[in-house]
Amino acid sequence: MPFLMINLDDLGDCQRGVRQLRERLRRAGVDPQPGDKGGNKTSADKQGPAALPLNQKLHRISQRGVWRFISGIARLDESPRSLAELDEALSLQPNKMRSTKAIFAKLENRFDIRFLRLAEEAGDDEAGNPRYIMPPRIRKAVREMAG
Repeated sequence: MPFLMINLDDLGDCQRGVRQLRERLRRAGVDPQPGDKGGNKTSADKQGPAALPLNQKLHRISQRGVWRFISGIARLDESPRSLAELDEALSLQPNKMRSTKAIFAKLENRFDIRFLRLAEEAGDDEAGNPRYIMPPRIRKAVREMAG
């Protein structure tokens, strides 16, 4: 195994050393998280928020500003709707759901959850926009949390 020497007075050398160490850990099957201080962690902590049970994921998400949109969609009937139709159903300004859906995408990727799924069988709205549905399991859990 090669010996790694790092000049601690050289920021660039330190950064290269950290990259090399991370790569070595990755190859060894260890995924170091930024800010990881070690200690006793559950498997969910080691795997991130995606490993949490659905209720814990939703609890964390409920503390964010988009929760009002998620819970609003869950309270609607199960009819497939386009983003524009969701704007109308939730009495939002035009294109609000389009920008909110982009925020959803970040949370969906981080928590490995889908709030809206493409409803292929529902077709498109009059403007040609695809329609979406909230998966029943997610809808039920959100409704329970929202009360």
